[in-house]
Amino acid sequence: MKTTDFALYLNKYFLVYLPSVNGSTPLTIDSYRYTFILYLTFMEEEKRISADKVKISDLNYSSVSYFLGWLQEKRGNGISTRNQRQAAINSFIKYLMYEFPEYLNEYQRILMIPVKKAPQKEISYLKTDGVKLFLDQVNTRTTNGLRDYVMITLLYTTGIRVSELINIRVKDVSLHDPYTLLVHGKGQKSRYVPLMKNII
Repeated sequence: MKTTDFALYLNKYFLVYLPSVNGSTPLTIDSYRYTFILYLTFMEEEKRISADKVKISDLNYSSVSYFLGWLQEKRGNGISTRNQRQAAINSFIKYLMYEFPEYLNEYQRILMIPVKKAPQKEISYLKTDGVKLFLDQVNTRTTNGLRDYVMITLLYTTGIRVSELINIRVKDVSLHDPYTLLVHGKGQKSRYVPLMKNII
């Protein structure tokens, strides 16, 4: 079986470009990988082109627009999922621009496909009295209760994510003035956040 240009460059994109050049995390790579599983499924089901026959020239404005609509209409994906898939396609397109400059105009058209705006959900939150009442329910006389109190207070006062909280190490906490916490966030990015004196 002859290797298509699409297969060749998709392989380079996932095995070389994303991990080594772009520095993408394994989670990002896995998400992008699933996008292309869906794209190849779409090409077979809707365009009658099997995965081993898809060419670079098939990745055009028409097919990408149709694919994004197919995600919502046929697969029932929400707007945020559709936008994630579009971001993955756009990332590959930006990679291809330097490999296939002859398709640059088509790639620019793809990148100009607008991202859909999801309706904003109303944010509900606890007022200060509610947070105090909530924290008062924690039994700080037990080891587990004290642990829970510290975790909830850290989440509330710093605004860090739960995933960031569970990755905190002892050496990340500075107990010298000014009190800080080194937080390891998404995409292997770290930042310092100040700690309030009343939780030290």
